[in-house]
Amino acid sequence: MQTFTNLAQRSDELWQQRLALCTSDYITLAQLQRHDRQLLQSVRLCQRYLSADDAGMPAWLSAILNDSAAELNMVLTLPLALPAQRLVAEIWLALRAKTAEHYRQQFNRPEQSQLLCLLCNKALATGLFQQMWHLDQRSAVQLAGQFGLVEQVSVLQSIAGSRSLNAASLAELRFSLYLLGQQTDVVGLTEQLLSAQCLQPRQLQLLLLAATRDQKIRIINLLCLVDYTLALNAMGFSGLTKFCPLLLDIARQPELKATAQSALITMYGPLTADNLLNTDQPVDQSAAYCINAVLVGGQAVETLNTALLWATGNHYHRFAAAALHVLQQPGLALAEPHNWRGGEWPVA
Repeated sequence: MQTFTNLAQRSDELWQQRLALCTSDYITLAQLQRHDRQLLQSVRLCQRYLSADDAGMPAWLSAILNDSAAELNMVLTLPLALPAQRLVAEIWLALRAKTAEHYRQQFNRPEQSQLLCLLCNKALATGLFQQMWHLDQRSAVQLAGQFGLVEQVSVLQSIAGSRSLNAASLAELRFSLYLLGQQTDVVGLTEQLLSAQCLQPRQLQLLLLAATRDQKIRIINLLCLVDYTLALNAMGFSGLTKFCPLLLDIARQPELKATAQSALITMYGPLTADNLLNTDQPVDQSAAYCINAVLVGGQAVETLNTALLWATGNHYHRFAAAALHVLQQPGLALAEPHNWRGGEWPVA
């Protein structure tokens, strides 16, 4: 009996690790995929030997074992944050060799939209858009941008002047249209998202990747006035090595160390960033840290091998690789590196 109890404990440990690993600055795609295989194997053993109502069973594991995770509404009632709810659903689908189409068939309420958007893929999004449009227009707008539904550009443009849209919905509409290849002022769009209080780190990273050097600096200056932590993230996302000395100095402040360190890792990669953080020598601005360089994961953006960075980088590097790929080819689905087994590289 103790052995069987340990199965649930082991699964829960792997589960907790998974929630943390996907946002780690040091975890690559291969490491995340290996961990997901271990988690799935552990849950399979629980499925074989344990019951959902065993004493001390974690809520997420009980939902999977008693098959309540088969119901979209039941997943949403679990006392978990949305990313963890997604993970429950993804594990259940993987165990049964099913796709997210299983959940799309249950979609009939607006509150189901966010989770379904996270579980979606390009093929499913194409069929889901119209269904979501009638139930939850704001989520449909996000879905269209995230999954490259260029065929819906005219539909999105038709509501751009709608008086029924609030500031956040209008900002997100403009961002989705930008993802779908419509030209925009990235500084103005950043200001609009920030003013509407809906600017997310993924949006900020993508906008900075597409921005010119001058636009990057303007965005960072704007953020410094309203959200200093987000401004530090933006320095890393910008790839501008001119911010390296400032980030190293800020990393000496305990309350900001983790954010500054993450920004340096985004720019230089973990090995170089750790070397910079662990030396007392001044930063060499002549060679490896050229003041004019724009870097992602230690590679110059102009010569970046996006497929290689996707395979070897952390979640910020991998998102940058996918975002650059999508910006060059509007109509592709924008990959989310937090997804089960690290997400899918965007392909036509």
